[in-house]
Amino acid sequence: MAWQPDISLSGYDAALTGAAFYHVPAPGLLRIAGKDRLDFVQRQTTNDARALTTDRALLTVLTAPTARILDVWRLLVAPGEEALEAITLPGRGALTAQYLARRIFFMDKVTVADASADHAQLEVLGPAAGDCLAGAGIEALPGPGGVVTARLDGAALRLLGPEEAFASGYLALGAPEVIAALAGRLATWGAHLLDSAAYDILRVEAGLPGSAGELTDAYTPLEANLDRAIHSAKGCYTGQEIIARQITYDKITRRLVALRLAKPVAPGAAVTVEGRGAGEVTSAAVSPRFGPLALAVIKRPHFAPGTAISVAVDGGSVAGTVVALPFAG
Repeated sequence: MAWQPDISLSGYDAALTGAAFYHVPAPGLLRIAGKDRLDFVQRQTTNDARALTTDRALLTVLTAPTARILDVWRLLVAPGEEALEAITLPGRGALTAQYLARRIFFMDKVTVADASADHAQLEVLGPAAGDCLAGAGIEALPGPGGVVTARLDGAALRLLGPEEAFASGYLALGAPEVIAALAGRLATWGAHLLDSAAYDILRVEAGLPGSAGELTDAYTPLEANLDRAIHSAKGCYTGQEIIARQITYDKITRRLVALRLAKPVAPGAAVTVEGRGAGEVTSAAVSPRFGPLALAVIKRPHFAPGTAISVAVDGGSVAGTVVALPFAG
C-alpha cells in the first residue's frame, strides 16, 4: 500500500495568516551546574558557549566522536542561578542526561540533572504571534535568538525568539501549569491550536530539520544544515576534528535539501539521479499550498537546486526536482 500522509491540518491556516501554538511533545530540559559547567559544555558541543549571555540563547550540537548528531540544544543561562540550561530535542532529555553523566571526569566540578518533568514548552508561530503574546500578557518580545523573562499571573516563564535554520516561532518555557495558562490566553486572543501533522507540514515547507528524520546520529550538523551552530575556532570538542575537515577541505559530501515531487513519497525512500543512488528521503509531507514535498539528504553534486531526481515508491518511482528553501509557489 502506498504511504499516505496524515491529512489532519488543525491550525495550519492560522500559522500562515494569524497565530497558532504548538505543544512541544516530550520536551527536554537539562540543568548543568558547578564551577566547571562552561568548560564541560565547551568540550561536548559545537558552538562557543563563552558567547552565551543572560538575554541570548545559543544553538549548539552535542556530537559523537564520529561527529554525528546526538542532540541539538538551545543553551540558556539559568535565571538567578550559577547554572546553564539546555533545551534538548523532544524526547532526548533523559538519554542526553545519562550520556553527559558518563562524560564527567573525576576532577570536573559539574553536575547534570534532567529537569524535563518540571517544564513544558509551547511554540507560537505566525505573523500575528507577537500580537497574541502581547495580548496574553507578555510585554517584551525577544528578537531572533534572544531570551526574555516574563511573568504570567506572578509566575515566571521564559520566551525565546526564533532561531534561524532551526525554529521558526517563539518558544515559551516554564512550569507545565504556566504554559497551560499561556495557551489558554493565546486561544482567547485568537491563536489556534496547531496539531502535529500541520506542524510537520509547516516544518517541511520551511526546510527545518526535525528530531525524527534529520537530527539523528545518521548525520553530522553540517549535513543537516546546522552550520550556524558550529564555531570553527573555539577549540577542541568531541567530533571537532571531523567537522573541521569537512569545513577546511570542503568535505561536506551530502546535504539536506528540499524536493518538489509529482506524488507523495515515504520517509526512508531511496533517491536516485540518472539511475544511481544519491541519498534518501528524511521527511515527507503533502502541502495544501505546494503539493507533495520532501526533505532529503543528497550526495554532491546532486544537491544543487534544479537537479532532477527520482524517488523509489512501491516498485516504481516518483519524479521530482531539488529546489531552494523555503518552498515558494
